[in-house]
Amino acid sequence: MNKETFVKELNSRGINCNEQQLDLLWDFMRHVLKTNESFNLTAIKDEESFVEKMLFDSALLLNNQNFEGLDVLDIGAGAGFPSVVLSILSPKAHVFALDSTAKKVKFIEDYAKEKSLDVTGITARAEEFARENRDRFMVVTARAVASLRILIELAVPLLKVGGVFIAMKGPGFEQEIEEAKGALKKLNCEIDYIYEDQLPESNESRSFIYIKKIKETPKKYPRLYGEIKNKAL
Repeated sequence: MNKETFVKELNSRGINCNEQQLDLLWDFMRHVLKTNESFNLTAIKDEESFVEKMLFDSALLLNNQNFEGLDVLDIGAGAGFPSVVLSILSPKAHVFALDSTAKKVKFIEDYAKEKSLDVTGITARAEEFARENRDRFMVVTARAVASLRILIELAVPLLKVGGVFIAMKGPGFEQEIEEAKGALKKLNCEIDYIYEDQLPESNESRSFIYIKKIKETPKKYPRLYGEIKNKAL
């Protein structure tokens, strides 16, 4: 996917990307791929696939969304997807990139500082961070991190009442939703809506599940990760 197609496909979905933002996205991609030669950040190593499956995929988060002025937490940020992409395309959002791997967080922080992006890195496990930061964010995202019912327990305690958790998923999300019904009920949240799309060149399915927090989360959640994983709600 070249720059022209990238912008055209985003514009057709109501997502704006100006020339400066486009150049910065391409710069970020090349920085990730260059760093990847010495430190494993991503399994995708060719630019064409990277543009579609990392940049474009992350940018879809902005479909019909306005994050301006909001605190947005990205759980399991990895090399900065979607956190850095979101900050580039929505520069007035206050983005927080959380990952348990310190090297990845430092990579994001260093790039954000160099490019004056509003991204704050956090090195922590999500369930531990949630214990000290309950009800803090209006938006929490997670891309390719874990199953939905596990993610809900990690993400929802971090949301303010009325806030939204956006789970970025591929095909098969219907089964994950079915399995997550218990977690949705116990954590006082509900599915607001689901946005489905396809990557324009590979035709891979993408789904964005918007989960709204309707009441406070019971204080006993989130549990320790081992318990979350072995005894999912």
